[in-house]
Amino acid sequence: MMNKKQTLILYHPLMAMEGYPVLAGRVEPAFEYLRESGTLDAPEVFVEEAQDVPEDLLLSVHTANHIQRVKDSGYDPASLVSGGAAVRAGEAVWLGEAANAFAFTGCAGHHASRDSFWGFCYYNNSALLVRHLQQVHDVKQFFIVDTDPHPGDGTRDTLGDDEGVFHLNFEASFRERVDITSDRHVDVPFPSSSGDESFVEAVRRLVPPLARRSRAQMILWNMGHDAHAQDYGGFNLSLRAFPAMTDILIQAAAQVCSGRLVVLLSGGSEVFVAQHAISSIVRKLAGLPSLPEDIQDQPSTESNATKETARKLTDTVLQEWDL
Repeated sequence: MMNKKQTLILYHPLMAMEGYPVLAGRVEPAFEYLRESGTLDAPEVFVEEAQDVPEDLLLSVHTANHIQRVKDSGYDPASLVSGGAAVRAGEAVWLGEAANAFAFTGCAGHHASRDSFWGFCYYNNSALLVRHLQQVHDVKQFFIVDTDPHPGDGTRDTLGDDEGVFHLNFEASFRERVDITSDRHVDVPFPSSSGDESFVEAVRRLVPPLARRSRAQMILWNMGHDAHAQDYGGFNLSLRAFPAMTDILIQAAAQVCSGRLVVLLSGGSEVFVAQHAISSIVRKLAGLPSLPEDIQDQPSTESNATKETARKLTDTVLQEWDL
């Protein structure tokens, strides 16, 4: 039995060996960096090898045809352990076996819909976690925060009608209109030129009140380091943004759901970014001091126009939800 104070990390070599190439190349270097930097040796950190998602759970999220198409794609092995990592992370945190958890993935999840997939996502990792905890442990309320720059359309498709799920979805966009399609889902089309100042401030202003409003029993964070300026996503963040966002989510979870927080690795391909962003997040989760090399780059300068657009979008969300 793990100590309640520990942070659980879920990993499997198949994620790097057979994951989607764009994503898989960052997995082993990031995991090994945790080892080389001493993070995995800390008593606050515990590692488990992820197991496959059982097919009956897959069928509660995806159609039989979808599952067969994933098998035909060749990315089924990595997708099964990626989904299994998410499920085990959620269960360990819910049962109190870990204070929080970080799940590596070889195939991401937030573009995987009930009957379709794209964008390196085959099974929806968040939805698998949610359905497992609903079915096995009768968990009622989840708050999902998605800061990957690409839309969480698969999460919307698989969980959008679920009254127990609130989904806050940031996406890089040139639109300036917030889409609120239900009382459980909001898309924030954040400026593609956003840097640390605007983006972290939006997370700070939106996550805590929306988490409280959702009455969350667990917070899930779809974390894509493709939001970094050097990665392939649409935002312009520095390494410093990732531990800053982690602090906000840790505090929100402490206030709302007894600290229950699960971080699911999403998009990103740059090895350097993956190593340091993931390290800074895991160390924050575990209460370990930050490593200077994990926050070595400087935030970019934002234009006044970007700052103003970001502020107005955040204000609009708060006004729409009367927060």
